[in-house]
Amino acid sequence: MARFVPPSKWRKLAKNAWKTDLGAELPEMLVLRMSDEEFRKFRSSARFAQTYIDKHKYLKRKLIKFVFTSIVGERGSKSAWSLILIHTPQSTARLIAWQDPCS
Repeated sequence: MARFVPPSKWRKLAKNAWKTDLGAELPEMLVLRMSDEEFRKFRSSARFAQTYIDKHKYLKRKLIKFVFTSIVGERGSKSAWSLILIHTPQSTARLIAWQDPCS
């Protein structure tokens, strides 16, 4: 049976961060933009990424687990990155990131 999901309302949290919360038992979604240098640091480890997200207090709760799901980039490119983070009610985050081909 399909469950009603209310329309998402996006909030700008910082110049490079936007978030929406789909509801109590549904995930939060976070969109981040990072320079190539910032993203290299961010992706150095799941622990670093988790600490980064928690430190900026982007999500309702601290993360228990962080997983890099998909990263797509061009070898040698210095272009900026777009990241989508899905934060489950169980406080696990999954990240999809891609490098902008034209930035």
